[in-house]
Amino acid sequence: MRLYFIGGASGSGKTAVMPHLKKLLGDGIAVYDFDDIGVPEGADKKWRQESTEKWLQKLLSEGKDACLLGQIVLGEILSCPSAKQIDKVNFCLLDVNDFERIQRLKKRNTYGADQNMLNWSAWLRMHTRDPQWAQHVLKEDCWHGLDFSAWDQLADWDRKAIVKIFDTTRLTISQVSESIAHWIIRTNDQTAELIPNAAYKIIVDHKPSQADKDAVAEGLVVEYERLMGQSRDKEFSVFLKNDSGEILGGIQAQFDSESVYLETLWVDQKLRNQGYGTKLINAAEQEAVKHGCVFSTLDTWDFQAEDFYLKNGYKPMGEIKKYWRKHSRIFLRKVL
Repeated sequence: MRLYFIGGASGSGKTAVMPHLKKLLGDGIAVYDFDDIGVPEGADKKWRQESTEKWLQKLLSEGKDACLLGQIVLGEILSCPSAKQIDKVNFCLLDVNDFERIQRLKKRNTYGADQNMLNWSAWLRMHTRDPQWAQHVLKEDCWHGLDFSAWDQLADWDRKAIVKIFDTTRLTISQVSESIAHWIIRTNDQTAELIPNAAYKIIVDHKPSQADKDAVAEGLVVEYERLMGQSRDKEFSVFLKNDSGEILGGIQAQFDSESVYLETLWVDQKLRNQGYGTKLINAAEQEAVKHGCVFSTLDTWDFQAEDFYLKNGYKPMGEIKKYWRKHSRIFLRKVL
């Protein structure tokens, strides 16, 4: 379970981005508005701090990835009793320059278009960068349930939180939403990248499952059939086996209406240079001819078996130099 907290003074864009953020994150991460807990008349600092603990209890009890936006403060989150259950807090501060903030608040015709709001936004900006900055703002006349010792001696937040600050002054609502969503996705998975304007992400996987690899291959084949108007290439194998059925060599191949592609050829080390490779190729080519193929194609590396294929009638038709490190990849073809 991962929790993400988005804070900021009024006018920074928290409420405006919420519907966009829900769309971008989809069903995988729940998105909540801090004020959904119910804001009483005359809500003050104590109410905000106690409500932060109630939200932590709710999110932790649900046990699923979630994002909470609203009047939340990094130091208060870490001071809540329930924060002990969180390994590291993911906190993002939305910020905006003073003039733009006041213009936004005036346009909304809401409270806060005054110097007090600018003072609060300036303090949040400093607090999110420096845990030691004017701590009395949180500690004086606070809710009794907080324990500031969890962070108040820190020189920075690195041990306790992953912190991000977004300046929304010159960004559209969509751009702010995409920035937040991208931050969440990247915090969750360092190889992932959100695609703008879509609830999808790019993920680099160094250990993909066979099912995932098959899904990509199947998708490509279906698209091929749609474009070419014909069924997929037919696969077949040729094996070299001993009397016990042990495979000591083989070819994996596939063919369409007129060409066969020899995808892999392998012969066990102890049987090489004894003509078995040629026998395997001949068998594969004969099978391809039975199905109407007139060409056979394959590729190899400059350190592998180019000479072997040349001896078996294949002609070079292309080369990519330094395809892998210093080695070239060589493509060959034979008329059957």
